[in-house]
Amino acid sequence: MSNTEVINSIRDFLSGKTDIVTFRGIFDSDPEIEAFLQSIVDNIKEAGKPLKKYRHTVGDREYESAGDLAILLDPPADLHKYGNYEYSSVHNFLTYEKRMITHDVETAAGASGFYERVYSIYYQYDQSVPRTDKYFNNYSFSLKVIPEYLAGGEAEKYISKHIIPLFPETMKETERKKAIKAKIREEFKTEKGRPCWVQSSEWPLGRDGRPATYLGKGKSSGDMRSWRFRDGSTGEIIVIEQYL
Repeated sequence: MSNTEVINSIRDFLSGKTDIVTFRGIFDSDPEIEAFLQSIVDNIKEAGKPLKKYRHTVGDREYESAGDLAILLDPPADLHKYGNYEYSSVHNFLTYEKRMITHDVETAAGASGFYERVYSIYYQYDQSVPRTDKYFNNYSFSLKVIPEYLAGGEAEKYISKHIIPLFPETMKETERKKAIKAKIREEFKTEKGRPCWVQSSEWPLGRDGRPATYLGKGKSSGDMRSWRFRDGSTGEIIVIEQYL
């Protein structure tokens, strides 16, 4: 890609012309986009200038923000308390996944986070770039209907692809939320409580692509925690392990 093509690709994504899954594929396959964004960050560090803030709307309120770009430019000394995030480069800033943070753009949380971070970097270079609030709005809605124990990973992708689209935005919001929550409870069956993940959700899917049934906690060993599920299509027991 030429420099102009890189800029146009980023602008098309940020303005909503290019879908986020498509752009993430371009980002992962073309190092020139990452290099261009990294050059913006490097120039800011060298110049020592304050970050340019942009306006965005949350509900009926308007805010000024530079996202969490400041963390990449000057990571706080106690950052390890929040999961040992490796924000040493633009690549890690946009793709690093740890504990309750996800950059999987097929989830509402991952899409919103990835979009805001790309936008916050590119805005330092070009303040004329239009933005779309589609990904933030989708994330805000997902927080209202997806319980925390299903937020992230394959579970959230399943809900985003196979449950939420069943109930169109033309529905009244209260009715839509109620219907989606009921469908989630129907699909994600449990025999004993709900998993309390120490990292992001890892509720598994069975071989047929449907959510497995939660059976309860498994054995714990030292810093390791485990949870047991059953594949509804095969009867196989699935054990998910996470470390503190």
